[in-house]
Amino acid sequence: MTTKELIEKIFKEPGIKFDLTEFETLGKPVHDILNIYEKTVESGRDAGKTKYFLKSFIPFSTGNEEVQVYVDGGKSAPEEIIRQLWVYKLIHQYGYKEDEMDLEKGVQFGTEIGTKAADIIIYEDNTKETPKIIVECKKPRRKDGIEQLKSYMNAKGAPTAIWSNGSDSIILYRPYPAQFDDTLFDLPKRGQTPKDVLEAKKTLLQLKKDFNFKKILQDLEELVLADSGKDEFNEIFKLIFAKIWDEKEAQENRKDKVVEFSKALDPDITFDRINGLLTAAGTGRVKCFTCPQAVHFQPSDRNSVSLGRSANARCASSRIFSRRSLRRFSVWAIS
Repeated sequence: MTTKELIEKIFKEPGIKFDLTEFETLGKPVHDILNIYEKTVESGRDAGKTKYFLKSFIPFSTGNEEVQVYVDGGKSAPEEIIRQLWVYKLIHQYGYKEDEMDLEKGVQFGTEIGTKAADIIIYEDNTKETPKIIVECKKPRRKDGIEQLKSYMNAKGAPTAIWSNGSDSIILYRPYPAQFDDTLFDLPKRGQTPKDVLEAKKTLLQLKKDFNFKKILQDLEELVLADSGKDEFNEIFKLIFAKIWDEKEAQENRKDKVVEFSKALDPDITFDRINGLLTAAGTGRVKCFTCPQAVHFQPSDRNSVSLGRSANARCASSRIFSRRSLRRFSVWAIS
């Protein structure tokens, strides 16, 4: 089988929950990026079987330079294909150097060593002393993968990490020693910090036009509103309401069509920014929605708002966001 045929076979197998849409912007098809080749086993219990191996872009921490991805009549390893595509993407889109990465690096938890291994670790430089980004692409179930990724970030002290299954991804950002209540819309490139990503201005033309709306809603429900006590529909509607207003204003009234619906490094700035858009959207100038009353916040609202409560907002459907919701606000920022 050719590399293309093998990739198509693996990702069409029953039970495989991965696909490769994450890598559609690499400039060429994935089967032209990867090098998969076959070997026939000559001895042992697998004698006569054909196994397929993937040439790694950089050596694994064990020294191995290839990994098995498929065997006739046996299991496939789609996560290994995704891992190598991420290595390629980190090098060619984000500018990282091969000697600044580790693959399958053991992670120490307390007194235990090597019981688990991170898929990819990117360091600040080639001394490999300061972890910068951890990539986890093994688990198709996002919830399990994210919890494992958090444990790696804690153990290694990395401020940024990404979980990806090839199509769905989430980027965690933990400004030490804060808790895991923040995310990024993109990974920092080589030479950048999370602050650079957060403060980058975007225009309408730079916004993603192809996205999975259902997954965005699931992210909001799972990562932002979980256990908040808030009405999920109302909270999500307010985000949509503010975002539509922001894009309308960018299209019609702002120089260079710059959008404002984004996160800031300071969560209080994010809080004020999104609520400002929501307030403007509720003045009756939006033609695509009609709010029963103009939104009006008392000066005390900004400081007194708390989880599950917002004081003195006159329009129930557009009440001020809870501060906790905006501190954890993630998926919609510049998406």
